[in-house]
Amino acid sequence: MFVGRKKEINELKKRYKSSIFQFVVIYGRRRIGKSFLIKHFIQKTQSVYFVATEQNEKDLLKAFSLSIKEQINNQKEFVGDFTDWEQAFNYLANVASKKRLILVIDEFPYLAKSYPAISSVLQKFIDEKFVNTKLFLILCGSSMSFMEKQVLGYESPLYGRRTAQIKLKQMPYYEAINFFPKWKKEEKLFAYSVCGGVPQYLSLFSKYKNFKDGIMNELLNVDAHLYEEPESLLKQELREPSLYNSILFALARGRNKLNELADATGKSSNLLVNYLKNLISLEIVEKKLPVEENDVKKTIYTIKDNLYVFWYAFIHCYNSLLQVRAPEEVFEKIIKPYFSEYFGKVFEEICIQYLMKKMETGNISELYEHYGHWWGTNPQKRQSEEIDIVMTNKSNILLGECKWQNKPIGLETFFRLEERGNIIRNNRDVCYYLFSKSGFEQSLIEYSKDKKINLIGIDDLVSISE
Repeated sequence: MFVGRKKEINELKKRYKSSIFQFVVIYGRRRIGKSFLIKHFIQKTQSVYFVATEQNEKDLLKAFSLSIKEQINNQKEFVGDFTDWEQAFNYLANVASKKRLILVIDEFPYLAKSYPAISSVLQKFIDEKFVNTKLFLILCGSSMSFMEKQVLGYESPLYGRRTAQIKLKQMPYYEAINFFPKWKKEEKLFAYSVCGGVPQYLSLFSKYKNFKDGIMNELLNVDAHLYEEPESLLKQELREPSLYNSILFALARGRNKLNELADATGKSSNLLVNYLKNLISLEIVEKKLPVEENDVKKTIYTIKDNLYVFWYAFIHCYNSLLQVRAPEEVFEKIIKPYFSEYFGKVFEEICIQYLMKKMETGNISELYEHYGHWWGTNPQKRQSEEIDIVMTNKSNILLGECKWQNKPIGLETFFRLEERGNIIRNNRDVCYYLFSKSGFEQSLIEYSKDKKINLIGIDDLVSISE
């Protein structure tokens, strides 16, 4: 089942219909759905889809030859293996001179590793032959540093040749929940809070009838697919996975500042900066400042990837217990009692995504330039304050409060938000959004009428995907 990615598919289709030469670079972290997206796009087209693997150059050329023979309709023009890449590309250029042809080289970094000259060869063919054909060339890769430096970077032979690039990221929640058409509304959001917007993880969970079954079968079973997934990805992508593991464990425990991470890991702050940059480049960690704040001393780091957040909260610490206890017992005693607290933070991110979608579709008329969270000092009370959601531009500010609790939100919650917002409002026009699991007290509903106060429930959050 193909879910989401409408923006990316529409972009590829638009370029395909142009009939002129296209060179599209698609990249992103592992498991993000790059290959699935491409395979969906090339359905019912004349295409050659080739996946490079860790082989020597000779074997890769042989495999490439076989892919062409198997996938191009008219095989009479070519029977044997190509003697070199130039001969193969010449053949494809001739085919594409007569009709639209898609050529996909997936996991391109493996090919470039075995045959470093491939980028220069492609550059020559793009400049001298492909540009005058109907070829639609796609290079795809999971090594984001390689794709950004060796394909898109200034020093790459391919620099300036691409006609489009797609950095595939995690799906927003409103696309991800479509993997679960028969699940309860709350559980759709719960699945996103664990799987994030990673299609492979969502697809695994979608096989089960509810959230609990997904957790037990895919995370709490020691033989499950996702049981060791975060550690496995660290080992594949990074050197010194043990140190990265320590950093992520400290972040999961609320050690969000650089000096706190240094204390927790026993490593210097200067050393940790480079490790954190690597985790940020993989989109596992993100660096944050309060909205409109420039003081780097207020910088914090948080785990961005939901699976990592969940895994370090509930799996990493209880690994020994999972070896001897049934998954259902662990779910009932370890996860269920604390899950609402865990979900509360993810709920804030879901609400921000909801607002961004509303702004994208024009349902929020203001175009906010900055968005995120805010934390700082209330000068009147001389105490720390936080605001769940802040979106701003020069003349407007949006303030939001997110409550995942078993009672309706009342007027006191709004007045508290209003008071905190006055710290950073700076005479701008303001509107408010309150998000609630359990609805709103009648007093707040009445008060919000004819005011810029928007009350958003679970039904609103889920229906935006429809």
